[in-house]
Amino acid sequence: MDYSVVPIGGIWANGAFNVPLAVVDKYIKLASEYQLKALLIMLSANGKSSSAEIAKRLGITATDAEEIMEFWIEEGAVVADGKDSKPVFVPIQKEEAKAEKPSKRIQITAPVLTPKDIVDAVQENEEIADLLNESQVVLGRTLSHNEREMLVNMVDFYGMKSEIVLMIMQYWRSVNEKENSRTKGIAYVLKIAQNWLDDGIDSIEAAEEKLMQLEKSNKLWKEIAALAGIEHKKPTIRQGEMVLGWHNDFSFDMISAAIEQMKENTSAPSLPYVDKILRSWKKKGIKNLSDVEKESREFEKSKAEKKGKKDDKIEGTPSYNLNEIMENARNNTDIKF
Repeated sequence: MDYSVVPIGGIWANGAFNVPLAVVDKYIKLASEYQLKALLIMLSANGKSSSAEIAKRLGITATDAEEIMEFWIEEGAVVADGKDSKPVFVPIQKEEAKAEKPSKRIQITAPVLTPKDIVDAVQENEEIADLLNESQVVLGRTLSHNEREMLVNMVDFYGMKSEIVLMIMQYWRSVNEKENSRTKGIAYVLKIAQNWLDDGIDSIEAAEEKLMQLEKSNKLWKEIAALAGIEHKKPTIRQGEMVLGWHNDFSFDMISAAIEQMKENTSAPSLPYVDKILRSWKKKGIKNLSDVEKESREFEKSKAEKKGKKDDKIEGTPSYNLNEIMENARNNTDIKF
């Protein structure tokens, strides 16, 4: 059966607002019901709202609203605390495009659980009961409804092992302790779980290795952020993986050189720009600072040669005789070109 929206009537009485196509094309599957509702509330208010307002409209706590909005912050669609968003657009390198592979990626469309649903899951599955109890011990507090729902779904819906989920919770606690606040909400936990499922992390050993990589990327991030002038205290999962990839391919001196090039060519810090430079160097086989200097010299030489050819064309002998044209004009004869 096909449907059509009625172009007039009560539904339009209070006006309309714009919704990005990506909300339907991408996030209708990726985002949860509450995450979508929170974004719609923001869009209907000219793109600005507070956790208190979102909480009031959705009938949830302000803390839960902040955790919901962490998803949109991680996706780069929303900024918090009045910070300016400076998006950077980098051309897609067609030659590096890869065929899309089947993925185990978490699509955050797990069922919405009521408190009774969670109680039933605990009674039916001892593994889930232990996970909820141990998570409360790890965090040192009672879990919120959203947190309990997330943990139940991670085991019951997405099929993650409870031991691995608990390791993610322990890492989440350590990240927030270092910041002395709950700076990372449950959306951060879901992001980690999403990446681990994508990477096939299904054993304690693999999870431990992944956590070591996360710690390494966090330390590297601090140095890179300071050098590049990035204000963010903590990287997103995506940024952490990106800088770790740089570290695996290049020395820190090379990363620093790429950052310096970024500073010379952009008005604001741009990690995608640095990433573009490093990917270009990797493709060209540029591995050290000597190679960078050689490429720079060759670039300047090529630019000078092109300029020289252009000047030659301008200063070369013209294909016509100007004196002859002027003489013919004075004599009122036919002008031949």
